Amino acid sequence: MRASKSAQQALLELQELDTRIGQLGASRKKHPAFVALTELAGRKSDLERAGSAAKSTHGDIKRELSVYEVDMEKLQARQDVMGKRLESGQGSPKELVAIQHELNQMAARREKLETKILEVMTRLEKAAAAMEAIQVQVQALAEDAGKARDEYTAAMGAVDAELKEKQSRRKEIAAQLDDELLDEYEHCQQRSGIGVVAAQGRQLVGMQNALSEYEWHQIHSLGAEEIFYSEDMECLIVKIDE
Repeated sequence: MRASKSAQQALLELQELDTRIGQLGASRKKHPAFVALTELAGRKSDLERAGSAAKSTHGDIKRELSVYEVDMEKLQARQDVMGKRLESGQGSPKELVAIQHELNQMAARREKLETKILEVMTRLEKAAAAMEAIQVQVQALAEDAGKARDEYTAAMGAVDAELKEKQSRRKEIAAQLDDELLDEYEHCQQRSGIGVVAAQGRQLVGMQNALSEYEWHQIHSLGAEEIFYSEDMECLIVKIDE
């Protein structure tokens, strides 16, 4: 592949920029505050799921209580009607006995309903307490996340500034390159993580990888405005003066 000396230098500078951009991006993810934020985000998701489950449980119990309360209201209304009939003495002795029997049954039913309502109300209070406890944890987590975010922002000031500068310079360098050459460089980078390497004598600058004798022969045979694609390393090779 042909490439002018200036294009070769631009490729090497582009690789240096991409390497540094990658290092800066990695440093952001390795900072303790970033790690803390990641962990807090995981805890937040757990709390959100727990909060949703607690809210659902609270709603189910509340609906259950509503059913029992409606039953109690109906029972109370029936007791009022039958109680008044018994107090009025209207009806035959047999009818009055039947009313008293029904009132006794309703009293027993009422006692069971009251017991059930108390039990459900107890569960409802516990469910409400669980929701409140989760909300307290969510609030505490939000405060911790705010502190970690402030720490991270402060710590990353210099990193962000350098990253912005490197990215801006990368755009300038990339704009100078032929589209085909840039595409080949980026294709190599995506495949192997390296776009281009400089070869000086029998050494790959900054690399430990060994090339085959065939590829070294091909590199040494390059013209001044030629670059080589290495099958061994899956990247471009630029020969520089010793």
